[in-house]
Amino acid sequence: MRAAWSKRLASWGERLSRPWDGATDSEPDGASQGARRRRSDGAADSARSSEQVTLTYYCLLISTLVLETFGLIMVFSVQSVTVAANGGNAFTDFAKYLVFAVVGTLGMVGVSRMPLSWFRRIAWVVLGLTIAMQCLVFTPIGVNVYGNRNWILVPGVGTAQPSEFIKVALALVLGILVTWYTAGRRDRTVSAGWVGVGIAILAVFGGQDLGTVIILVLIVAGALWVGGLRKRWFALLGALGMFLFTGASMLSANRRARIVAWIHPEGADPTGVGYQPKHGMWALGTGGWFGVGPGSSRQKWGYLTQADSDYIFAVLGEEFGLVGTLVVIALFAAIGACCLRLMRRHTSTYVVATSSAIGAWIVGQAIINMGVVTGALPVLGVPLPLVSRGGTALVSVLLAIGVLLAFARHEPGAQEALSTSPGALRRSLAVIVPRRNRARDK
Repeated sequence: MRAAWSKRLASWGERLSRPWDGATDSEPDGASQGARRRRSDGAADSARSSEQVTLTYYCLLISTLVLETFGLIMVFSVQSVTVAANGGNAFTDFAKYLVFAVVGTLGMVGVSRMPLSWFRRIAWVVLGLTIAMQCLVFTPIGVNVYGNRNWILVPGVGTAQPSEFIKVALALVLGILVTWYTAGRRDRTVSAGWVGVGIAILAVFGGQDLGTVIILVLIVAGALWVGGLRKRWFALLGALGMFLFTGASMLSANRRARIVAWIHPEGADPTGVGYQPKHGMWALGTGGWFGVGPGSSRQKWGYLTQADSDYIFAVLGEEFGLVGTLVVIALFAAIGACCLRLMRRHTSTYVVATSSAIGAWIVGQAIINMGVVTGALPVLGVPLPLVSRGGTALVSVLLAIGVLLAFARHEPGAQEALSTSPGALRRSLAVIVPRRNRARDK
């Protein structure tokens, strides 16, 4: 009998030492295990659901920050050679660019916290201000760079490119215009809105910056495509755009020579118009699979004149190889996938059209830049978003990403999941910290 009671007491002690699972002692072991399994499955489903609704937000944020970091590394890698060769201080110049990166990142965070209704309210104001800023390039403070008058001189800052902010303004305004179009609204306000879009593009075209004009057209096309514009209108507008591009190229001797060099690279002057494309291809070929190593590029030593801007992808390929270029391509593909996910999960026409416009801008510009470096396209003077040097270009792209992050925060269920994340983190820390304190006391 003593042995029987000892065995029973041991069984009770084992049961009491187990964590309480919410089941009564009268429940059979199978029922208790089933309840625990159901609760664990429910918690896992809840965690998976939370991860799914916040996937766009975190994927977009991480891809952007990685590309921005990659760009800062590459810009410093190039400037450490080019600026020092001219007798300057590479750290001082890079510090100025780092300020733009910090301002742009803070702006991205601030914009991502804005209510969605604010974007419609400020869209027209932003468009008017950016057009006014673009008109300053035709004043005495305008700066001519390589035949393009698309910059202004800002005291204490240097040169700024107002057309970069026109891209953000156009995306916000086109969301409103496409919403009106799908709703069947046809009045003078809609016509005035499209006139404003045309004025913005013409203001940039007046500065002879054909590369930026192409990106603006991509933004408009991206918004109109999801707006349901008929295919014959796309074909007509595309044919008109090709005609205008050909005419503008033929009227400029520099652009005409670059297009001829692209069509017949074997006959291009290796010391003139064919110099940069040839050295860009050499840089990519030298990189091989894994590159020559960070900071070890040879082409940035004065061979590539635009090594930190239009041809930074070539230097990246030389230092990090094919693997590095594929990583960058994958990150831009991730941003494009996030835009598509936003368009699929949101029911607001404004969000869908604006996301399409921004996605066409960032991904399309990246494709054009990579196409130029690899020789698939003629030289157009378009930088690589988030990677190439350019303070205003970096800030404008980060602000556009902030708009996408705001849309991602308002996906169905995303706000609730994001608001509970800090609470979950605090609970985790509350469990971890006391354990560490107990271990320290021992």
